[in-house]
Amino acid sequence: MSSSPPPTETDPPLQAQRLSEELESLLAIAPGQPMKLQTVVEHLHFRGLPTLIVLLCVPFLFPLPLPGLSIPFGLAIALCGLRLGLGQSLWMPQFILRREVSYEMLKKIVGFAAAFYRKVEKLVRPRMHFLQRWPGMINLMGLMIMVGGVLLSLPFPPIFPLTNTIPGLAVIFMALGIMERDGVCTLIGYFFALVGICYVALIFILGAAGLQQLWQWVTG
Repeated sequence: MSSSPPPTETDPPLQAQRLSEELESLLAIAPGQPMKLQTVVEHLHFRGLPTLIVLLCVPFLFPLPLPGLSIPFGLAIALCGLRLGLGQSLWMPQFILRREVSYEMLKKIVGFAAAFYRKVEKLVRPRMHFLQRWPGMINLMGLMIMVGGVLLSLPFPPIFPLTNTIPGLAVIFMALGIMERDGVCTLIGYFFALVGICYVALIFILGAAGLQQLWQWVTG
């Protein structure tokens, strides 16, 4: 397993524009028109794919699962994480990049993402870079992104809240850690990933116990 650093296109230049400003600039190049996700990646340059991962996670931040979005977006994020975990460059499947987002949906996602990032961008900065430079750390980050994507793709019923929100936050902070070379964001991402794994495991354990009780009641 390779321990290569993140691809160079994700390394921010010294005078990088703030991500919230770059996100809002997307609306200027799509005045009322739908936009392909490939255009988003190209417009955001070195932040392209990590930012697209963040944008794909925005719909998951709502407390309840979103039918129709969890499986395709979650699997696309998982594939990105798997490639990074194997020491390869970030990559997004073409069936995702070819998808068009309506201007109204783009406006909502960009508005939410920019507002979220504006709250944290004063705290996000290059630090604790050893969490990305030590051998195997980038691979571990990729695998955590993959785990988050898999959790996002699980079709939980609405009776289980936060099944999307927790892994969505894990993936977002991992992607921010990669973009801004911020080890603190990486640690926060690990925290949410572990919480998400424990929460989903608890749901399966309780579900299995409930099914066992139901079976005993039916056969008893």
